[in-house]
Amino acid sequence: MQLRGRKRSTAAAVAVIGSLLGGAVASVPEGMLAASPKSPAAPRSDSGSAAVASGGPGPLLDPALDVPRTPSEGPAVWPRPQSAHADPAREVPVAAEAVLVAPEGVDPYALDVVRAALRAAGVRTLHDRPPGAVLPEGALVVRLQGADAQAALLALGAAPAGDLPEGGYRLAVGRTGGRDTVALAGVGGDGLFHAAQTLRQLLAAGGGKVPGMLVRDWPTARVRGVTEGFYGQPWSREQRLAQLDFLGRTKQNRLLLAPGDDPYRTTAWREEYPAAAREEFRALAERARANHVTLGWAVSPGQSMCLASADDRAALLRKADAMWDLGFRAFQLQFQDVSYAEWGCRADRVRYGTGPAAAAKAHAEVAGELAAHLAERHPGAAPLSLLPTEYFQEGATAYRTALAQALDGRVEVAWTGVGVVPRTITGKELAGARAALGHPLVTMDNYPVNDWDPDRIFLGPYAGRDPAVASGSAAVLANAMPQGTLSRIPLFTAADYAWNATGYRPGESWAAAVRDLSGPDQRTRAALAALAGNTASSGLKLEESAYLKPLVEEFWRARAAGDKAAGDKLRAAFTVLREAPGRLPGLSGEAGPWLERLSRYGAAGELAVDLLRAEARGDGAGAWQASRDLAAARSALAERDGVRVDASVLDPFLARAAEESDAWTGASRPAGTVRQEPGAWTVWLEEPRPLAAVTAMTEPLAPGSRGAAVEVHVPGEGWRRLAEAAGSGWTQADAGGVRADAVRLSWPGEAPVVHQVVPWFADDPQAGFELAGEGRVDVEIGGAARTVTAELSAVRPGEVKGALALSGPAPAGIEVRLPGAVTLPRGGRLSLPVEVRLPASTPAGTYAIPLAFDGQVRTLTIRAVPRTGGPDLLRTAKVTSSGDESPRFPASAAVDGSEATRWSSKPVDGAWWQAELAAPARVGLLSLHWQEAYASAYRVETSADGVTWRPAAAVSSRGGTDTVRLDAAADTRFLRVTCDRRATRYGCSLWSATAFAVQ
Repeated sequence: MQLRGRKRSTAAAVAVIGSLLGGAVASVPEGMLAASPKSPAAPRSDSGSAAVASGGPGPLLDPALDVPRTPSEGPAVWPRPQSAHADPAREVPVAAEAVLVAPEGVDPYALDVVRAALRAAGVRTLHDRPPGAVLPEGALVVRLQGADAQAALLALGAAPAGDLPEGGYRLAVGRTGGRDTVALAGVGGDGLFHAAQTLRQLLAAGGGKVPGMLVRDWPTARVRGVTEGFYGQPWSREQRLAQLDFLGRTKQNRLLLAPGDDPYRTTAWREEYPAAAREEFRALAERARANHVTLGWAVSPGQSMCLASADDRAALLRKADAMWDLGFRAFQLQFQDVSYAEWGCRADRVRYGTGPAAAAKAHAEVAGELAAHLAERHPGAAPLSLLPTEYFQEGATAYRTALAQALDGRVEVAWTGVGVVPRTITGKELAGARAALGHPLVTMDNYPVNDWDPDRIFLGPYAGRDPAVASGSAAVLANAMPQGTLSRIPLFTAADYAWNATGYRPGESWAAAVRDLSGPDQRTRAALAALAGNTASSGLKLEESAYLKPLVEEFWRARAAGDKAAGDKLRAAFTVLREAPGRLPGLSGEAGPWLERLSRYGAAGELAVDLLRAEARGDGAGAWQASRDLAAARSALAERDGVRVDASVLDPFLARAAEESDAWTGASRPAGTVRQEPGAWTVWLEEPRPLAAVTAMTEPLAPGSRGAAVEVHVPGEGWRRLAEAAGSGWTQADAGGVRADAVRLSWPGEAPVVHQVVPWFADDPQAGFELAGEGRVDVEIGGAARTVTAELSAVRPGEVKGALALSGPAPAGIEVRLPGAVTLPRGGRLSLPVEVRLPASTPAGTYAIPLAFDGQVRTLTIRAVPRTGGPDLLRTAKVTSSGDESPRFPASAAVDGSEATRWSSKPVDGAWWQAELAAPARVGLLSLHWQEAYASAYRVETSADGVTWRPAAAVSSRGGTDTVRLDAAADTRFLRVTCDRRATRYGCSLWSATAFAVQ
């Protein structure tokens, strides 16, 4: 990716693992046999479907899992077909003998794919016959293209080709004319090749049979492919060849070579490539033809070109001719990020003047001359595309308006969406850019490219792009990473989206991409899925470590109940991480540093689980050893090693495990005054207190330190020995309630390495007890029960048994439901639900509910509020603000019902957002869903006339979603939210706002 003034150098190495020819997951359900590209059937409902594509992928699957399939779906085909139906009764066996029936001149590359697939499926003898020839008895008949294939397709139930577009195809399997038959026919130069790729996958999944499929399929985007556009070391010849094979297998048809550090397309664009590079390009062109891929080349002369110079223009045309002779059939002219004020020569300033419009005119002239030359000299060339200076801006500008007016109508214009690495690209944004630029758009998406953040790799699925972007673009190209093999995981999903945008489901596509790259070995697949799952977050805002999160949450839930199974699952997941480098040796060149970091996280995770299990079974010595090992592992992870992985799940888990371990050992308990003296480590207490136990933690004792003892100081008596220190370094001595004013570890010989000496007090409560949310909650009168969490934490050196109870009667009529008796493990904590329900007869007001655990009393304060409901009052409101950040983030976006749009203010405190309701109402509830740039403090005010304002609420926020209860007057017509203090340096930004009236 070529950003403003930024250049990153990233090396990449060739790596191939497993099988790169595997099939994958899911086709389209029954009822789509008559589907048409003009009227495609709706996709199956799915949490990761295109319905949420513009806002993100929805919940992602574990990329190591298979998606269950029904018999009517048949084997998975990727990219996902527009229409596919399976009938098990129509499947036919793969015989030892098969015959290909095809007319003369049929695509030889499609034939090669079919031949290889049949041989891989078990065919030993393969014949080629023209239509009408006598066919060998008992052979599987495969008819490709021509009248014979068309007749077989109709006989097998396929509809006529009809309006299938270029690249579309039909495929049918069954028995016709007394013969087991497979029929394929494609539209245009690529259709049969696409059909062959589908048959390849069906044969690979058939297990000796050809599944009884009926497929009618076509691409959403006419041009689909990949850009090699990153800064740093360009891909090698082998990487590019492998990428072309990948593009062919995934039905993509464009590879654009635009490496940022290739001087022969930038500063040295006039010069001829060296002989070795020219030979490489010829080999690439040959491989591209075999894979039905158009090879593209981008030239970026920048300000090294004198745009007004006839000589420089002639040099540009000569360079294009030279690249054509090497096999390139698509061209792009790039002027990204060049200056409007500086020209490459004096003649440019004289001819064009200065400013954005002048630059646009110059760029349009050069592009038009190149487009005309290509059309005349090379009529088979793809349309020229222009990457303009303003490739990521929004709306019309002086530059864009001038470019639209001056640019040759044959030229397509490239853009990246609104923003260089946009979180989303919507159909509305595409339409706006198309209107501003006045030409067909090539969407050059800067995902998964990582040269702007080379410490990371982006292996999550393609997401956040509306289906309209694929259908409305002249081309959709994804910008790859320097790590070519790893790039195939996200690029596989991008291919799936571009082929069938309305049926695209990111999570399922992601799992298929992992399986496609890993091959059949389950250990390899699990390790690759773990790598992808922990490097999935990116500018597309995918969730970090999504597959680990439920395992961690279940582990903490099950820990209190002593459920071992959840711990086994989580530990197994950490084992996969630890073993990932050894399981993926072929990726060491591309992913080595990230694999090593994840391996360290995996080892730390195993230690954390083992530590908590040792504590659960009362193994103090084992827990203390694991605790020290975990501390060392976390310390190593804190050191910067030049790479980053998704750690928003991993780091908090390790931190909580360490915190609970410290609570178990007592290391987190406040100590008294520590004195380190010859022969002793002493902790003096503030006053004499009864002791339940004393714990000493040291490194394992050397022979010279044996004989060390745990002692307490009893006022009036002196030091009393409790126990000899254990050689393991962990010693816990029962103190029997003795009153002491100091504890110590003493030794007669060599000093041990002491970490801590911990007194446990017999007069402490058994457990800490607090209520979440400061013990305050709003409950709707007559509404659903509200739950408040009671947090318990063990304080004593042992498990605690007890029950949460009312310490006094609940207010009349208020229903309180409490959990039963619980067991709180040593060092552990529990979150207990307290449910409160208010009958419809409850008067509005504030109520106190006293709750107790182990003699400690906390007050739960209930605010009884009127019940709210009905339609969202803000959906019909007129919305304004004190000032929007830009037209892209209008005030109305907070109430448009879309998860992909938002309001954003200018970056100042005091900005406000206001809604005028369609009619006066008694507003009882306002919900605000903040973007990452939220207001840490804000006011809500109401008004009847928009002039005189009444304070309704003052809120301190931590972002996310705030639910604000109001007691607004019945004549409220206006609501205003004033951002008194911003949490970030940006403005205040709302994804959505809703309001409901009192019922």
